[in-house]
Amino acid sequence: MRWKKKIQPPLVFVSLLSLLLAAGCATTNGSLSNEKIWQANKAVGAAKESNASLNAPNELKAAEDKIVEATTALTNKDYERAVRLAEEASVDADYARARATTEKAKKAAEEMRQNNKALRQELERMPQ
Repeated sequence: MRWKKKIQPPLVFVSLLSLLLAAGCATTNGSLSNEKIWQANKAVGAAKESNASLNAPNELKAAEDKIVEATTALTNKDYERAVRLAEEASVDADYARARATTEKAKKAAEEMRQNNKALRQELERMPQ
């Protein structure tokens, strides 16, 4: 039951981000591109803080690569492409952060299972 509560906020966030993506395509310019690239960099930073470089390196790399592409597009004054790539980078970074958090939780759960198993074995060896 608790996992449902933990999954809902990321789903809401991704849904809102999709709406922003659709709205962002209508009006693109240099300042919007800069803002989106800044947001993508912020999302990558959050992903790195959650150890995405260890638990979701491919997803994190995809986000970083898209930021580089978005910056290049901005330099070339292809604002629409820059915005799109920056938004994709944000989504990739959020996915990397979520995946890293999930992997971390899986590892903790496995460690707890192993500890429980060791305790059960110890209890079985004890005289009654």
